[in-house]
Amino acid sequence: MTLHIVTTSPFSNATFKSVFARCSENDGIVLIQDGVYALNHADVVNQLTGLQQTLGVACFVLADDLIARANQALPATTNTDMIKRISMEDFVELTLNYKTTISW
Repeated sequence: MTLHIVTTSPFSNATFKSVFARCSENDGIVLIQDGVYALNHADVVNQLTGLQQTLGVACFVLADDLIARANQALPATTNTDMIKRISMEDFVELTLNYKTTISW
């Protein structure tokens, strides 16, 4: 079980392709910093949904970073059951609950 911590925007590089290729069953993905912009990228959101359905990959977004980037609400097209808003405390707990973490 690996927690993938994504800090970069899908609009500026191909990091998400690498993350998706490395995901295994029951991994988790946390969108932080500019990674929260992924929620405005339909292809990325569709791929996140697919990973959840096929591999059970959990997806989280740091609420403070959504607010800091003037994106206080998840876009209407985002399945809020699939992407959970978390606090900084929740983020720290996630890093303890997963066997390994990879920062992207």
